[in-house]
Amino acid sequence: RFITDLGEGVEILVTTGVLLILAAFIPPKGLRRRIAVGANAVTATAAFIFLAVAGGGLAAWLLKNIIGRARPGTLDIPAHLHFQPFTFDSDFAAFPSGHSATAGAMAMSLALSFPRLRSVFIPVGVLICLSRQLVGAHWPSDTLMGWAVGVSFTLWLAHIFARRRLMFFYDGD
Repeated sequence: RFITDLGEGVEILVTTGVLLILAAFIPPKGLRRRIAVGANAVTATAAFIFLAVAGGGLAAWLLKNIIGRARPGTLDIPAHLHFQPFTFDSDFAAFPSGHSATAGAMAMSLALSFPRLRSVFIPVGVLICLSRQLVGAHWPSDTLMGWAVGVSFTLWLAHIFARRRLMFFYDGD
């Protein structure tokens, strides 16, 4: 249950949100250049991670409520093929998995921000996705699509940041 709860992303959103609020109150003029550059890097990283996790989760929430796929155990009939679009009911909000989208966005944004630790972040994200199936909340296709939504949103956001030369950049290759 602990692992599946990590997929809500609350810890990441609160931590990065607090960093962004603190950055808004630190005046850059009084800081030494080296410290100001470091503070700007922390702020850009916190903004990227916050936007990736929040945006990936929001995209999945919108998609799942538009699609309206039944969750496992919701109906007596084979529910994996039962859809009720636009119901905005949690019993019919399985595809894509919101926890998996958040886990994918969280894992990918942390892996891109801290590449040396990607071998830790990616498996934890996959574990969160698998836990959603183990607790009986989702079908395998729900978690796979959730992961894809979160990762895709994060990579799109990294592209936006790279075009503006924030954190990431394109080189000649």
